Amino acid sequence: MVTFACVASGPSLSSSDCQKLLEANIPIIAVNNSWRAAPFCSAIYAADCCWWEEYIEEITSPATRWCGDSFTANRFGINHHESKVPGSFNSGQRAIELAIHLGAQRVLLVGYDCSIRHGAHWHGRHSTLANPDNFSVNHWHEEFKRLQQEYPSIEVLNCSRRTRMNCFPIMSLEAALSL
Repeated sequence: MVTFACVASGPSLSSSDCQKLLEANIPIIAVNNSWRAAPFCSAIYAADCCWWEEYIEEITSPATRWCGDSFTANRFGINHHESKVPGSFNSGQRAIELAIHLGAQRVLLVGYDCSIRHGAHWHGRHSTLANPDNFSVNHWHEEFKRLQQEYPSIEVLNCSRRTRMNCFPIMSLEAALSL
């Protein structure tokens, strides 16, 4: 079974989680600034054109770069992935869909807290970009449920240390890696 990991920027993300994923030798898709926690990732996904504008010059990882619209792809010379999930979206959701597009049959999630109870991100708040609030977090839950409904045959395991997302089975990273 082809397994990928998606590393989001929830405050529970730890460097030890990223190191375990590296040691497991599975492809890693980092969401937004989480490439800094996993510079060895194979791909970076950010849906927001403003994020690319703010951070593209700082990226030192050789990972492929992906976004969700042709304007951003053309502007920054990065890859475009067309989503099959209708409606609103978030970068973490689209990173999972990219993993599926790249052949994942199983996706492990870390840093997918889906809550701002313990802070906005593992890296602190963005100074010039929007940060999550209760409104956006509520939308994330709906967006992940739509993703699950669109891809019912894909096994997605939420291995985040702390999470409020309950549409995917929750399992420790260690247990998921031992399967």
